[in-house]
Amino acid sequence: MIAKTALGICQLEFFDSLIATDAEQKLQAAWPNAEIGYQPTATAAIAQQLFHQETVDPDLFRLHVYGTAFQQKVWRSLLQIPRGSRTTYRDLATAIGKPSAARAVGNAVGKNPIAYLIPCHRVVRQSGELGGYRWGCDRKQQLLAWEAQIS
Repeated sequence: MIAKTALGICQLEFFDSLIATDAEQKLQAAWPNAEIGYQPTATAAIAQQLFHQETVDPDLFRLHVYGTAFQQKVWRSLLQIPRGSRTTYRDLATAIGKPSAARAVGNAVGKNPIAYLIPCHRVVRQSGELGGYRWGCDRKQQLLAWEAQIS
């Protein structure tokens, strides 16, 4: 599911199946003051650019996110992780100047509303294990493998 405003992509989530009315309800809950309109052609074009082209520059996509100052700091830091690379929650916490806040960083990573473009899937546990992923560990593994292949 891809949602956008005039300012940019505001939500990108993975679902095994989702009907339009369920998506609309989910978006309305996340953006209670928004007027929701279903535009599958516009969002299909975004998906095509993201997932069906050999070379994709995620920097070409404008994002429209809201969150706490801490969440925004974590999400901005996620944008610095190169495609095909991984980091740990601890390293991410250190990168934002909060080396003892790995758990809080993990919570912020888990609240990321824009899958893939804000690459929370690139964060793994210190042990190298994948850890959790809001959209499932299998999907996280698939994204990491796909990125490694195209990088």
